[in-house]
Amino acid sequence: MRSACDREGTAAGKGPEPDDLRLLQFLGWVVPLVFGFAALAGVAAAVFSDAGLLAAGVILLAYGGLLLVARRRVGIGGRGSAVWTICVGLLLAALLMSAVQPGWLAVLAITPLISVAVALPYVRGGDLLRLILLAWLTVVVMAVLSRTLRPLSEPPGWFSDVFAASALAAASAVVLLLLWQFSSRLNETLAQTRAAEERYALVERGVNDGLWDWDLRRDRIYYSSRWKEMLGYREDEIGAGPEEWFRRVHPEDRKRLLQEVGDHLRGRREHLNVEYRIRHRDGSYRWMLTRGLAVRDGEGNPVRMAGSQTDITRRKRAEEELLYEASHDALTGLPNRAFFMERLGEALRRARSEEGFRLAILFVDLDRFKMINDSLGHTMGDRLLVAAAGRLRECLRPQDTLARLGGDEFTVLLEDVSGEEAAAVADRLLERLRTPFYLDGYELFTAASVGVVLGGREYASPEDLLRDADIAMYRAKAVGGGRKGIFEAGMHTRAVELFRLENELRRAIERREFTTHYQPIISLKTGLISGFEALVRWRHPERGLVLPDEFIPVVEETGLILLLELSVMREACARLAAWQKRFPDHRPLTVSVNLSRNQLVRSELPEQIERTLLETGLDARSLRLEVTEGALMENVDSAVATLSRLRDMNIRVHIDDFGMGYSSLSVLHQLPIDALKVDRSFVGRMDGVGGDAEIVQTIVTLAHNLGLDVIAEGVEREEHLRQLRKLGCDYAQGFLFSEPLDAENAQRLISSYRRW
Repeated sequence: MRSACDREGTAAGKGPEPDDLRLLQFLGWVVPLVFGFAALAGVAAAVFSDAGLLAAGVILLAYGGLLLVARRRVGIGGRGSAVWTICVGLLLAALLMSAVQPGWLAVLAITPLISVAVALPYVRGGDLLRLILLAWLTVVVMAVLSRTLRPLSEPPGWFSDVFAASALAAASAVVLLLLWQFSSRLNETLAQTRAAEERYALVERGVNDGLWDWDLRRDRIYYSSRWKEMLGYREDEIGAGPEEWFRRVHPEDRKRLLQEVGDHLRGRREHLNVEYRIRHRDGSYRWMLTRGLAVRDGEGNPVRMAGSQTDITRRKRAEEELLYEASHDALTGLPNRAFFMERLGEALRRARSEEGFRLAILFVDLDRFKMINDSLGHTMGDRLLVAAAGRLRECLRPQDTLARLGGDEFTVLLEDVSGEEAAAVADRLLERLRTPFYLDGYELFTAASVGVVLGGREYASPEDLLRDADIAMYRAKAVGGGRKGIFEAGMHTRAVELFRLENELRRAIERREFTTHYQPIISLKTGLISGFEALVRWRHPERGLVLPDEFIPVVEETGLILLLELSVMREACARLAAWQKRFPDHRPLTVSVNLSRNQLVRSELPEQIERTLLETGLDARSLRLEVTEGALMENVDSAVATLSRLRDMNIRVHIDDFGMGYSSLSVLHQLPIDALKVDRSFVGRMDGVGGDAEIVQTIVTLAHNLGLDVIAEGVEREEHLRQLRKLGCDYAQGFLFSEPLDAENAQRLISSYRRW
């Protein structure tokens, strides 16, 4: 019947505990008293020949022996069993004493109270209640026995009085000893409690967290001062009810918090650990991390739960900033590709679940952005991108998603729209971007190419939608830019074909499938061949001869043009050097080679051309390089520097397709060039209505005034030739003279010395 919390006494190998010392102290007082009274009763029994006193002495002697057993048990760590031995033995001894000496009831009645007093510090709960009941029953039985039994003997009255007074005095001393021990124990407990409270207060101030302690039986919560202060309240402004906590939690987090608390109390989670938002006194919400642990009774039921509350608002804000930075473009502040693709995926899922829901993607690419970036610097380019993003945002609804994919590419997601609405938004964006930008004193003109695709449940993935919008945008750019392109099913097929074409072109370069053809350039003064323009052709193993219009845009876009042009230049230079040796009397004899804008910006170009001339043995004065007007004007300063170096090498430079590109009249006189090539579109309409003959006349006059030669392209009729000679044009080429020829037929044409 030992109490569950007192079943373990002094652990082996350790010194006596305070409770053991008190119990030993008690026994040290009581054992001598019991043996003393046993001896007194024995002497009195011998003197007075009294059997009752003899029985009383034997009972006391036996109880003294039990006390010695109890003291031994305390010494070996059996405090619980020792207490029960003392208490139950005392009740049994009192009961037997009342049977042999009924007259001593007044003194013996105090012994059950002493038994309970001895047990109080050591026995708890149900065991203590059972002991109290046993003591009460002992008193009742003693009272009954005192009325029903006759004493075994009648000792002298004076002795009975002395014995009773001595027993009463001893019992009082025992009670006083117990009270003294109780007072000492109480003082120690109070001191420990104060120390614990001081430690608790010190911890509370030191950790800077709010502490809480929930009495689940009373449904009251202690909130520390710091807990209240974290929410902006004073000590007396928050009560002790759970509602003071939970009603302030953000509505979106309250259910989750209560669920976590419930799971921990039901034992589903070992600890309470939950993050949530809670309303501050100023109306804002602060992020808190609450940790807690439940205390359970012997049956596992929670009776108390305590924990802490930590303010994690700064950490949460830092996490939100990192998340924002990870999903947004640092320059414009717009969502980035990852964010856009996630939103696009959500819109596609909605399209699959909602009948009739349609969405549109606008793929926006700024035209001529590279020119601005290269000429005015990346800082100005960045400012232009920020300004363009602002204009795009102004044209959209709040529910639309605008993102920057990278570089000068933007995307727009329009949800629940028709094709007409998407096209109208695209037109609005285009119109807005056509307005000049005024940045740092510069007036910048740009435009955009916009690809539009309308989609819904027929699309399997966001990537497919974005791919088709990209295809539509490139279609708009291919036809001049500054406009929108609406995606059509055939565009994807075309894009796949272009991809296949790119792969074939790479293999064609490796297999040397490209060949050079030569179109003669005729001197209109002599009528003889003065040179050739080298034109690349692709001898496809299956399709036969492929003209440049089909593959040049692809090789320019992929960068393969660099290898291809250098290869054509090497072959043309080697071929011309051979012809010059074979036909030494045919002077002059030159070759013109086209340079793309990709080639023109390469600083190492002059060195590569010089190396080619040395390896092929061609005189630099026989080489002509043709660049388009647009390529020159994209980066005038860089082009002038490169062309100047080429002219210093005695290489002549021609502007190809003059009049069809950007207006360069203001800088034409500054360019290191030698000739202008009139575009075939002007030559072809010289005999028609519209004044193209006057345009050609103007170009010829302009060129001659600048000291430049003029070469007319696309001459196909005798009338064109006659007019060009009349206008004073210097050179001409076209089908009237010859189509582009392979090297063998070109050599045969040279050998004919034909005159036109």
